[in-house]
Amino acid sequence: MSMTYALQNIAPVGIPIGASLCYNSLVMVYIIDEVEKLDDDFLVNCQKLLSDERIAVCKRIRPSLGKKASVVVYLLLRIALYENYGIDEAIEFVHEEKGKPILKDYSHIHFSLSHSHNIAACAVSDCPVGIDVQQIGSISDKVAKRVLTDGEYEVFCKSQAPEDYFCKVWTVKESYLKQLGVGITAGFKTISSENILDKMVFKNNNYYCCVCGNEAHNMQVTRIGREQFDELYNGLKS
Repeated sequence: MSMTYALQNIAPVGIPIGASLCYNSLVMVYIIDEVEKLDDDFLVNCQKLLSDERIAVCKRIRPSLGKKASVVVYLLLRIALYENYGIDEAIEFVHEEKGKPILKDYSHIHFSLSHSHNIAACAVSDCPVGIDVQQIGSISDKVAKRVLTDGEYEVFCKSQAPEDYFCKVWTVKESYLKQLGVGITAGFKTISSENILDKMVFKNNNYYCCVCGNEAHNMQVTRIGREQFDELYNGLKS
């Protein structure tokens, strides 16, 4: 089953403001949060749909769930490219100077990928875009101090749900850095999530998702169920 949400129906936590520099561009977001339901044969059956690079990446991931999520997020990208641009082929990446991946043969299409535990997400757009998903979990005070600005840390300490707050802030910062293409080495602590205007944040069950980009307010989110995902990826060309 797939569910497509209009923006007003996904209860955004962050409200973006500011003028857009890109027009006639819609950010298409695909999420699956049932990775754990994929059986062990999934990795074998879908190898024919992966690029050599993605196969190599998956071999380096040891936990089974992480390996599945890495494959799923790549297939979500293939599904997004097929549904929105008519591209149905194994996708290869090249990397910019600071490590941001771009599509080798379709550099005009912008994308971003993220996965966390049982969740995988992909965003595609005609404009630079960044996406991050994070499952809410326990967080140490040491990590919070390293990631949050002084003002954010004060909110974190006073919050009745500090793990929830930290997760939301993390997704905003990481998706923003992905949009810029500078990677998380740019430093989370120097960036205030409140100053990032072109973003849309939403929470579903036990995770947060944030999309950053000039068109983040013009976004369509499709949450794909396990059975629908099987149908979609099996329809792709090997």
